[in-house]
This record gives sequence, C-alpha cells and structure tokens, in this order.
Amino acid sequence: MAAATMSDLKALAAIITENVDAIERLSQQTGINHPSINDLYDPESKAEQFTIRQEVLSSAMLATSAASQLVATLKLPGLSLLDRANAFHIPSALRIASEACVVEILREAGPKGMHAKDIALKSNTDPIIMSRTLRLLATHYVFRELEPNVFANNRISSMMDTDKSSEDVLAISRKTLENSANMGYGVSNVQGEKYLNTSGVPALVEQCTDEVFKSSAFLPSVVLSNDFSKTSFQKALQFNGTMWEFFEKNPGYLQRIQMAMVAWTKLQPQQKLFKGFDWSKLPRDSLVVDLGGGNGSEAFEIAKKAPHLKIIVQDREQTIQQVTVPTWEGNSEQAAMLKSGQVKLEAQDFFESQPSHIAQKVSMFFLRFITHDWKFDQCVKILTQLHAAASPQTKVMLVDQLVPYACPTPASLGRGIIKGASTAPPPLLTNFGEANSDVYTTDYTMAVLLNAQERTLGEFEEMLAAAGWKIEIVYQTVGSCLSQIVCSKA
Repeated sequence: MAAATMSDLKALAAIITENVDAIERLSQQTGINHPSINDLYDPESKAEQFTIRQEVLSSAMLATSAASQLVATLKLPGLSLLDRANAFHIPSALRIASEACVVEILREAGPKGMHAKDIALKSNTDPIIMSRTLRLLATHYVFRELEPNVFANNRISSMMDTDKSSEDVLAISRKTLENSANMGYGVSNVQGEKYLNTSGVPALVEQCTDEVFKSSAFLPSVVLSNDFSKTSFQKALQFNGTMWEFFEKNPGYLQRIQMAMVAWTKLQPQQKLFKGFDWSKLPRDSLVVDLGGGNGSEAFEIAKKAPHLKIIVQDREQTIQQVTVPTWEGNSEQAAMLKSGQVKLEAQDFFESQPSHIAQKVSMFFLRFITHDWKFDQCVKILTQLHAAASPQTKVMLVDQLVPYACPTPASLGRGIIKGASTAPPPLLTNFGEANSDVYTTDYTMAVLLNAQERTLGEFEEMLAAAGWKIEIVYQTVGSCLSQIVCSKA
C-alpha cells in the first residue's frame, strides 16, 4: 500500500502557495483585490471580473484542487466518510433558507445581520431550527454567523438573492404553502412568478434541492434492482409520465427549470473565454441546423458571429409556436434576421427523418445539451437520422459536458483531440478532484431525472461510431468541462 509521503503533502502545499502567489501578483499588478468570502456577490464588480481572467481561473483551479486533496489526505478517513454520508443535509438547509427568504431578509438587515429569532418571526418558521439551519450552512461557507445566532449574507449566500423585497417574496412563499397538501405525493406547489426577473440562481438552487434532491434518494433502489423502467424522478413523485410531461402539467416547475437553465450559464462566467469553433470559416450561405434549439438563443449568437451563414432552428411544434416564434418576433434584431431569411424556424422532431429541403444540404448539424437528455440507443437514433441526411462534407457539433476520467486518459482514446483542456500536475487527481466536481453531480442529475447521462470521451466515441460518425476535434476552455465536439462521417 502506497502511503502519503511528506513529499506528497509538501507538493500539495506548494501547489497552493505557488498559485495563490500568482493570483496575488496579478492582483498587485492590476490594483484589484480578489473577493473575500465575506463580500457580497456582484457579478459586475471589478473584483468578480478579476476572478474570471484566464490566469486567475487557471491558478484558482490548481489551488482549489490541491486544497481539497490536502484536506482529504489530512482529515481522518472516518470523518471524511461521515461528511460525505451526511452531505444530504446541506440541500435540505439550502432549501429552507431559500424558500424562507432568508437571503432577502438579511439583505434588508444590512451588514450587522439579524438574529435567528427575528428571521424566524419574519418567515414564520421555528427560531431554533432556523438557527441550526444557518449554522450548518455557515460552517460550509454559506452565510456568516457574526455573533451567537446572528447571521449575515456572504459572497456565496448572496448569489441566491431574488433582488426583490422580502415582503414580496414571502407573499409568494405563502402561496407555495397554500393547497400544497393536495398537490400529490412529493409534489411542491411551485410558484413560477418568484423566479421572474431574477438571475435564475434561486430557481436553480430550489430545483436542485427539491425535485432533484427527492429523486436522488430513489436512485439506489433503481440501480440495485437493475430496473430502469421508471426513473428515480417518476418514483419520487409517483408520476408515470416523463419529466417533461410532468412540467407541462405543473407549469410552476416548467417556469422554474427554464430560469434554472439561465442560471446554469451565468454560473459559468468562464465561458466568456471560450474560443472554440470558428464559425466564420464556414463558406458563405452554409446551412447550419440547430436541433432542439428551444428559444433559439444559441442560433442567435451564431448568427451574430457569422452573418454570412443560413440557420434553421428546429424543435417540437409546441415549442416552436409557444416559445421560439414569440421570442424571435418579439426582438427587433432577431425579427430582422427572420425577415431577411438569414434564420428560419421550423417544427421538426429530431427522432424523425430530416425533410427533403435539408437533406444533403447541411454544413453543420448543431446539438446543444441534447444528447445528455437521452439514453444511448435514443442518441444513436437521433445521430443516425442526421447521418442519413448528411452529405460527405457535413459535420455534427455536440455541445455537452465531457466527463473527465479520475485517472489519466489513455492515448488510445484520442486524448490529443481535446484542445484547451487544463492539465493537472501530480500528485493531483487528473480530473482536478473536487475543484471540478460539478460535472459529476450534473451527470447524476441526468441519471435521476431522465435515466440519461453526461458522457466520457470513450462513451461519446462509442455512441457516435454506432451512428456512423467519428470525432475530429474537441474544444474546451479553462475551468470548464463544457465542450464543442466536432464530428465527421466515419
């Protein structure tokens, strides 16, 4: 058995020191301090903009990875194991804090904070459990305990702020409690209006700590029985339809997940550094088809970057009519693109054959966050339909998270095709460990909601090969597993 040597411990400490020093030097050069955990989050501040500079992201990734691995090495293994076994209490506490409007109450209280009994009085909750809830979260660096039972916001908790008055949010919370007993087993009376005109972060937090949290509790029974006829989500909420059918039946949930997806993008500001595929290099009038394009936000970005391209946004008839068309017709710049013919909106099921006016004429099929919603066989069916409609020159681009292995990627898997990926020096885990953990929790989220998954490079290669495609190149950026996977016909 290989023991952790003193050189391992010193190597981890050296990585932390070296990269913190690098951040400090850049801070001195720019005159901008890195935010403190005690600051309030302001995405437009110079301090927060400083944190998403490429040099800072790279150093922060290394320092965070080394720090978490150092803690895992030095802390007694039994305590580390118990921490992980009890981690489910944190989502419970987060949901209480979010739905009791604690962040808004503390924002109005100001920097001196507020006693837990006064927070409880405003939110109609028990003062003792409120104090215990906020202390648990403060111990995990969400909120601050300024003095016994007096709490205030910090950089992490303030991200959950709806920026609405506590009075307004508490009124919405009271609606949530109304008729909740008649909603059905495990179903919350979600009020979508709470998330309108917000950053979307409250929606994402409450989605994760509500239906995703509940569903995750049922995953062991699904896996250990080896029965995937129902998803964990269906078991948790005792619903026989798909998650999407559940959302259509419960519009509050639908509004919440739409805003949660907005937040997911905002929580990864490093994507601003993403260079990736150069759309300008496609020839004039090349046709790009955005499958499952939703409101067409990605197609809009491509159209602005490369106005010489022709773009078709495809989605289900209901989505095109209720979401895509109103979005594009309601925006003057997008409406002009429709009028000029640069962009077209089209109802199309991506499980069906592509129409004749598209077949053999497409330069790029573009699928963003599509394959992670579907199991292997269903993804192969989608990709096979595209293969049949593709010319020899047609490319497919999958935009999804690429799950790193927790070991070195074998050369046989074509690791050299990934451009822009970060490399972890020893003795760090090659996937950066807890510094890069969100991709693995997202993978589990797909498992519990849809029996679907995020995929490793090997899993993408296998899936694409089954439909007649091969990976040419993968684009990534520092601090993110989000990838552009460009494929050609095999």
